[in-house]
Amino acid sequence: MDNATILWDIENVTPKNDHKFIANLFDFLEEENKVSSASCFGDWTRPHLKKLPSNLSDYNFELIHIPKSRKNSADMALITHATEMIFLYPHLQRFILITGDADFRPLLTTLKKHGKEVWIICDASNASEDLLAQADKYFDYRTIMTKDYEEDQEEESTETISKEAAFQLFAEAVNLMLKQKKKPSPGSVKVKMKLLNEDFSESKIGYKSWKAFLVDAIEHTNVEYSTENSNLLTIAARSRTTSTEQLPEIFKYLLNSLNGSNWTSFAKSSQHLQEKKVSIKRYGYSKFKKLVFDAEKRGLVETKNEGIHWYLRQPA
Repeated sequence: MDNATILWDIENVTPKNDHKFIANLFDFLEEENKVSSASCFGDWTRPHLKKLPSNLSDYNFELIHIPKSRKNSADMALITHATEMIFLYPHLQRFILITGDADFRPLLTTLKKHGKEVWIICDASNASEDLLAQADKYFDYRTIMTKDYEEDQEEESTETISKEAAFQLFAEAVNLMLKQKKKPSPGSVKVKMKLLNEDFSESKIGYKSWKAFLVDAIEHTNVEYSTENSNLLTIAARSRTTSTEQLPEIFKYLLNSLNGSNWTSFAKSSQHLQEKKVSIKRYGYSKFKKLVFDAEKRGLVETKNEGIHWYLRQPA
């Protein structure tokens, strides 16, 4: 079990149910880590953060106040803090960063040069794929939020995503990155696919390498290499699709299971799909909760938690 420290950029990753996230965070990390320290950086006067300090202090977080008026000061404070820890606390082998901000790429380079392992916990809806590509491991915070969901008692399925669904996921990832004005290189697209569906693995669908999958995916989709830069991918202009057409069909089925902006329980929505004989396993989902939170990453639904029960709806 490695000694670890947590460094949280609270304004980049702000879970709606912060108390549940913080409690589950330590349960999640302590399976492989001995958490020696935890620090959180933010402007504690901001309305949406005012309730957080009491929850954080319950778990012995060091709260570092960064005034809102100082641009990028939270980033600089976290980078300085982490760099100092390399030399002050050499026993720390793992740095767990809760952020998805691309500005931390130089910090990851520094940590790696000093032999440190880096885990990142991010919000998949705004995380930098280039940052995550540098990490040893990365997770979307929603994975941690639902660790106590009752469906976790079910046995994991060995089924995986079909090739057809994988190609659709690939095209969707490229399309989303282009809409976000990001440059979709082959490496960053793979990270984006994993963010959109953490169970994706090219080896599970029969490919010996990512490159082999990439070549086949380009052949079967409307994605091609850029004519200006062969290391970038783009949606072919001759067959550009709308966002609705690009949406994997499993999410269309999910949205059809909801009653508009009214809250629906995970159990009721899942039952609806079963009654319609829609197999989520065909799309690479072993559990319904993963499907829901992947839909939330895309902005298709929003969720709320009451005890161990979860609900979803289309955004109001």
